[in-house]
Amino acid sequence: MIALIRRVSLLSCAVLLAAGLAGAQTPQTITINDAVRIALDQNYQLKVSANTVRQQEINLRGSKYFLIPSVNFGSNAGRNFGLSFDQTTGSVVNYSSDRFGLSTSASLQVFSGFREWATLKQARLRVTGTGLDHERQRQLVVFQVMDQYLSLIQAQSQLTIQEENLDAQLQLLAQIQEFVNAGARPVSDLFQQQATAANAELSLLDAQRSIESVENRLIQTLQLDPFGGYEFMVPDLTELELIPEDYDVEALVRTAFERRMDLRAQEAEIDISAQGIRMARGGWMPRISLSASAGTNYSSVQGFAGGGQTVPFSTQLENNRSESVGINFSIPILDNFATRTAMQNARVSYSNAQLGLENLRQTIRLNVRQAYLDYLRDEKYLDVTEKQLAAAEQALEAANERYNVGSSTLVELAQAQSNFVAAASNRVVAINSFFFRKLLIDYYIGVLDPGQPLFE
Repeated sequence: MIALIRRVSLLSCAVLLAAGLAGAQTPQTITINDAVRIALDQNYQLKVSANTVRQQEINLRGSKYFLIPSVNFGSNAGRNFGLSFDQTTGSVVNYSSDRFGLSTSASLQVFSGFREWATLKQARLRVTGTGLDHERQRQLVVFQVMDQYLSLIQAQSQLTIQEENLDAQLQLLAQIQEFVNAGARPVSDLFQQQATAANAELSLLDAQRSIESVENRLIQTLQLDPFGGYEFMVPDLTELELIPEDYDVEALVRTAFERRMDLRAQEAEIDISAQGIRMARGGWMPRISLSASAGTNYSSVQGFAGGGQTVPFSTQLENNRSESVGINFSIPILDNFATRTAMQNARVSYSNAQLGLENLRQTIRLNVRQAYLDYLRDEKYLDVTEKQLAAAEQALEAANERYNVGSSTLVELAQAQSNFVAAASNRVVAINSFFFRKLLIDYYIGVLDPGQPLFE
């Protein structure tokens, strides 16, 4: 008995010490609505998703530039030196000259089989698709926070149940000690109850560990400082009115097909693949481009007639000017089947995008169906666990009374206590699961609004 009390005292000290270390700084209180807001601001996956949207917007701007001609400016300068044969004198002379040139050119792709327009269309569709994916990712982050808070609520409820169970086991242990001292119960009952109380202590430790594990996951989702102090405030769902909803599973599926952002994104992916076919087909079509260029040059030695004549720099730049404009037209005849290969790959990509859409629609149907069936099951669990808890509480009271008057064994009392703890645990799980099951249905049909608080 003394050893068990010492262990419980050590457990209490450990819990207080952990609370003291965490409370060295004022803990930040975080409600479930606060957690959603923080996650939408700081979640790593959501930030990556936002960057992907920005990247596609940059690509869209870049794809519009094909309407602008490309312009290049060039300059060159150099010196030539060495031995050279002078034809006027018939001798080899040491020769050197300086040169300088300027040039500019411009070109514009007028037509290339509509490939640029298909690229532009693809870029616009990718912006749309990544934007839809980002909105779905926001819903996913809310769902993750919601799911982790559900786990935290259940873990804290289990902790309360285990604390009450340990308290009841310690009280029963003290009572049996008095019975044994008075000779009313065998010492084996005392040993058995000591083991039961120790098991209750272990269950309490496991419940505390579960809370810590869930809080770690929340800290990861919210991207918080792991060494900061936090107090996650959970809503009291037992005070909420649990009113069953009359869902129509077919209506839920239709809503999901209309509202799911990832479904719209996959449809955009099909359009992107269709533009890929258009781009590949452009390889068989003619190409038309315009070009223009202008340039001039200077040389320190201009000709060798009459011993060589040097022309001034500015005069040479003026006299050596050259300009040109042109139109280029080409028809592909044989490209080593590159266009044919590109068309085949584009058609395969288009087919895969269609298969992806069908697979996603099937996944949505299954998700909605399972969420609906789980909701119906949890609705029944509410009624069953309420009856189970009431019966277990009455059975425990009766077992206590029988044991106190010596008409039942400790084994029967322990079984009644175990049944009561299990019933209380089942009731907590049923209440929490039923409430969050409604939010889960909202998530699967795509109507969960990240901008609205989960709890008013």
